[in-house]
Amino acid sequence: MANFSTDKSLTPEEKAYKEVDFHYQQWREDNKQRQTRKNGWDDVTDAYWGKLPSDWPYINKVVDPRIRTSLLEKNARLLNAKLRGRLVPREGGDVIKSRINNALLDFQWDNANYGGTMLEKWSTMDMDTRLYASKFALVYWRHVEKSGKVLFDGNEMKPIDLRDFGMDQNCDHIRNARWAQVREWKTMTELETVSDIAKKSVYPGLAELKKKIAQGKSDKRDTEYTNRVLTNKGLSDRVGDDEVFNIVEVVTEYRPDRWITFAPKYKVILRDIKNPYNHKKIPVVQLRYYPIQGDPLGESEVEPVLPIWKAIQATICGYLDNMATHVRPPLKVIEGAARIETIFYGPDAQWLVDRQDAVMEMQSNGEAMKNFQTTYQALVSAFNTAMGDTSLGVSAVDQSSKRRTATEIKNSERQQNNRDQKNQSSLSDCIQDMMSMWLINNRQFLFIDTGKKEHVLKIIGSELFNYFERAGLDEMVLPDESMQAIGDIIMTQGGNLSDNDIMGMVEAGKVPKFPIIENPEEKKPEDLIVKPKMRMNAMGDGAEVSIVPEDLEGNYDYIPSVKSMALGAEREMIEGRQQAFETLKDPAVQQMLTTEGWRPQIKDMMVGLYEDLGVKDADRYFVKVEEQQTTPGAPPMPEIPGMGQPQQGVPTQTSPIPVLQTNKQGSSMM
Repeated sequence: MANFSTDKSLTPEEKAYKEVDFHYQQWREDNKQRQTRKNGWDDVTDAYWGKLPSDWPYINKVVDPRIRTSLLEKNARLLNAKLRGRLVPREGGDVIKSRINNALLDFQWDNANYGGTMLEKWSTMDMDTRLYASKFALVYWRHVEKSGKVLFDGNEMKPIDLRDFGMDQNCDHIRNARWAQVREWKTMTELETVSDIAKKSVYPGLAELKKKIAQGKSDKRDTEYTNRVLTNKGLSDRVGDDEVFNIVEVVTEYRPDRWITFAPKYKVILRDIKNPYNHKKIPVVQLRYYPIQGDPLGESEVEPVLPIWKAIQATICGYLDNMATHVRPPLKVIEGAARIETIFYGPDAQWLVDRQDAVMEMQSNGEAMKNFQTTYQALVSAFNTAMGDTSLGVSAVDQSSKRRTATEIKNSERQQNNRDQKNQSSLSDCIQDMMSMWLINNRQFLFIDTGKKEHVLKIIGSELFNYFERAGLDEMVLPDESMQAIGDIIMTQGGNLSDNDIMGMVEAGKVPKFPIIENPEEKKPEDLIVKPKMRMNAMGDGAEVSIVPEDLEGNYDYIPSVKSMALGAEREMIEGRQQAFETLKDPAVQQMLTTEGWRPQIKDMMVGLYEDLGVKDADRYFVKVEEQQTTPGAPPMPEIPGMGQPQQGVPTQTSPIPVLQTNKQGSSMM
């Protein structure tokens, strides 16, 4: 084969197409082999659905769905709740900014529901990884507009069908792959309207593609591969059959420095651009539980146990065939000594025979039926051990019995926990890869519109709100220059101002500790609109935080707590809080905390515990006890230069009081 990489007669576009088409043909051939070989993807899918081979030698075709049950149990244990995670600041990072970015990522996790919720998507990732060794997902920025209104603008994640994916076979993982190709089956309308980067045309070569596509012609997916799931259900693959929305096979090759999208059926390059993402990675993450040397996809969890699974099904079906033979055994009939049409099993049956021994039942020793229980239990135990569901081996105790020793139960749980923890480690790495891309995408695209000055994020949940409140994001402070100005006014008036007048000036002089300027382009200081970074809503049960481009600066590491997604994580969290609460009752602990100058936030601990128990808005059950003031009902007075103790009973002067100018939001502008 000619080396087109050095062929100088080719134009850059022709050379680019030959490169991507060469890779395309490679992974299509590999995927076909992976799918159709013995114990390949098709056989694994059949086993999951409980489909037996077409040449099954037994009359009965009863299936014990152990593969499906085992995978569903593992999936439920691993992915049963929303992800919790935290950002750890590195060089240039800030603790408060890390919390703000973490809140933004949490919101985007909830909002990235295109094609299903994130929990559903990661559940699909987990199941397919166990079945087929690896699962890949496209990590991208999704921007959707309609009639000039932005409907969605944020991070997304899309699991990729393994049959529509190929990558560099000379790599060890997607992290060091030189290229990866993703195939999509798109309608022409999607090609014309979709955009993965805000307000930018995606496919400049679309006009040439339209010229080459015959009117009404559509690319059919079933010509590329057989959808085994639909086949097992007796359904046809309809992708490409819709006469209203024609389908086009579109493939994108992602490289760290370049993206090339092409239509292989029509030999058209739709686009060839530099990697638009600042992270400069292939925007694909790979979930792999069991790496194996020589294959970047790794090892399937199901494929090694297929022989044992088939042995279990053969034992069951053979036993049922044997049992049916014992219930209605074959008959030995002497030719001419009986009328065959009268011989049948049933009440009051009358067999017409010429002699007593004309019809005799076949006699069997029944050894196969006697050994069924032992054989079945041994195979099940071997299957469970291979799948990591138990470490008991071939136990002398009947596993179908409810009476099991404490040692056996502990061993079983230990084996499950070992496998689950190993899987959680791989899942954590994959989610961390995705979140690192999300974080950089936020920095690049959240404020890509130069007219956008802030991104408002709603805060729900007392834990995050209390943290931002303690950090002072909603706090109004009196700057030194305002305090000096108020002191000068008091000195000018001779100290004859009332407390209400002074407090009015104090409130008017306060400015946000973390100010957000809504109109920074305004030239007149008195017309600037300033508001606090965090603001409570009218009901007092929520808040909103303004995010500005400066908040996205800095470097952070995302630490996903995948254990928070596992089954029983909430129970463990509740038990942990309760244990901590009980520990604080110990007088020795209280004494040590007091010695070190600390005191526990009991109210916050109880609110967190109640919310974990399912009590919504637990904060409303606590009422703040106001401290007694010198004058009942009077707010505390700040220490202002030139102001002594207020004189009781002194009449207020009626002369006009200088009033501080305020902006439209009520904040003072000195």
